[in-house]
Amino acid sequence: MKSDVTFDADSTTSSSSKYRIDYSVVMREIGALGKYQFLLVMMAYWVTIPCGINQVASVFLAATPSHRCALPPLDDSSLYPNLTEAQLKNYTLPLDTRTGDYDECKRYNYSLTSCTPGELNCISPYPPIPPKVIPIKCDKGFYYDTSVYTSTVTTEWNLVCDDVIIGSVVTAVFFAGVLLGSLVGGNIADIFGRCPTMLVGQLAMAAIGIGCAFAPNLVGFAALRFTLALFLQAGYIACFVYVMEITGEKWRTMIGINVQAVFAVGYMTLSGFAYAWRDWRDLQLAISFVPLPFVFFWFFLPESPRWLFSKGKVAKGKKISEMMAKRNGNHLSDDVWQRAEKAGQELSVNNSTQSEDSSNSYSPLELFRRRRMRLITINMMFNWFVNSLVYYGLSLNAGSLAGDDFVNNTLNGVVEFGAYLFVILTMDRFGRRIILCICLLTGGVACLAATVQPDLINLGTAFALIGKMAVSGSYAVIYNYTAELYPTVVRSTAVGLGSMAARVGSIITPF
Repeated sequence: MKSDVTFDADSTTSSSSKYRIDYSVVMREIGALGKYQFLLVMMAYWVTIPCGINQVASVFLAATPSHRCALPPLDDSSLYPNLTEAQLKNYTLPLDTRTGDYDECKRYNYSLTSCTPGELNCISPYPPIPPKVIPIKCDKGFYYDTSVYTSTVTTEWNLVCDDVIIGSVVTAVFFAGVLLGSLVGGNIADIFGRCPTMLVGQLAMAAIGIGCAFAPNLVGFAALRFTLALFLQAGYIACFVYVMEITGEKWRTMIGINVQAVFAVGYMTLSGFAYAWRDWRDLQLAISFVPLPFVFFWFFLPESPRWLFSKGKVAKGKKISEMMAKRNGNHLSDDVWQRAEKAGQELSVNNSTQSEDSSNSYSPLELFRRRRMRLITINMMFNWFVNSLVYYGLSLNAGSLAGDDFVNNTLNGVVEFGAYLFVILTMDRFGRRIILCICLLTGGVACLAATVQPDLINLGTAFALIGKMAVSGSYAVIYNYTAELYPTVVRSTAVGLGSMAARVGSIITPF
C-alpha cells in the first residue's frame, strides 16, 4: 500500500499560543535514529502489516475457482459413481469459441430432470444437434471446483458469468473506503494524535473484520469492507506520520520507504493465512486478529513530541523528548531548548508572510493557473493514477497468473523488496526523474511482454513479476518527487491531489 501523506523535510515549527520551537534542533540532540527510536519505529510498523493483508485480501477471499453449470442429478456421485468430470463436461457443456475450453457459463438445454437415476437417457440426442439442442445459460446454479478453496465470496454468492461485475463493484467499494480514509485520516490524526488514531484504527479493523466473517449477505459484506478500509487508511496515515516525526531528516527517506516494505510483508503473510484457511469466512476471521498485538505495543509508544508541541502541550512534549534522548544515551540541556525556541521564533518571523499568503490565496486551482505548473500537475496526477492502477491491478490479479495462487501472491510481495532497495540506493545518487523514468519504462515493457506470448505462461508470470517490481519502485519515488516539485505553500495540496488520482486508479482496477 502506498500512503497518502508526505512529510515536509524542512525544519518544523511547533507552536502554542505562547511557545514556538524548531524541533529539528532538538531532534539533532536526541539522535536521528537512536536505538530507542528504532524500537518505536518497529512497534509502529506493525500497523502496516494488517493493512497489507486486508488491502489484497480479496485475492483469496473472492477467488474464482474453476466452475461450470450445476447439472442435477448428474452431479450426484451416489447416483452416477462411474461418470467422470471429463465425461460430464463432454456430454453437457458447449465449447467456448474464444478459449477452446468448455464454457463455464452455459450448458446444453437437455431436460436433466427427465434423467433416470444412473442412466444418461436424458442426454439425447448426442452429439447435440441444433436447433433441438442449443446452449443456454446456467439455470440450476453453478458447480465449483473445491480442491483449492472450499468456499469464497465469489462461490457463496455466485459472482460469476453475468454477475462477475458485482464482484468488481464490491472490490471498488473497498477502495472507495480507502479514498475516504485518505481524505479524513490525516485530519483525525492531527486532531486526536498519532497513537490514539493508530490504536482505534487497529481495534476497528479487528472488530469490523470479525463482522465481515459473519456477514449474512453481500451488501452487508461490502458495507463492512468499506468501513474497514476507512479505518485501515486512517491508521496507516497516522503510522506513516508518526515514524517520520520521531526520526531525523537523515533517515526519513528510508523510514518512509520501509513503511511500504512492511506493507509488502503483510500481504506476503496473507498467503500463509489463506493456505491454512481455505474457507473465506475462516480466513476473514483469522486475519481479523492480526491487528490486536498492536494493543500491547501501544502501551509502550509515546505520543509524537512534534504533535504535542503543535497542540501546546509543551510540558509533555519536553518530557517525552528528554526520555527519548536519555534512552538513546543522550541528554537535552536547557541550552538545547533555548536554541530550539530561538530558531522557532526566527522561523515564525520568516514564514509569517508566507503563511498569510497560503491561507488566503492558494487552492487546488492554483496548481493549474500557470502553464508550466499546469503541465507538471497533469503529469504528476497521471503518474499517480497509472502507478496505482498497475500496482493494484498486478496485486489483485495474482490468482490469474500461471501457477499456484499462494506462491504468486508471496512473490508479488518479495519483488517489492528488490524495488525498494534499488530506490534507496539510487534515488539520491541519480535523481528522482531518472529513476522514475527507468521504473516506469521497465514496468511498461514488462507488462506488455507478459501478454505477447500467452502460450508461454511461466514466462508471462515472470514478466508480470518484473512489472510489479518496477511499478513498486516508481510508486515509492513519486511520493518524494511530488513533494519536491512544488513550493511549500502548495505541497500538501499537490500530494493530496496526486493521492486522489491514485485512489481513482485503484477504484477502477477491479474493472
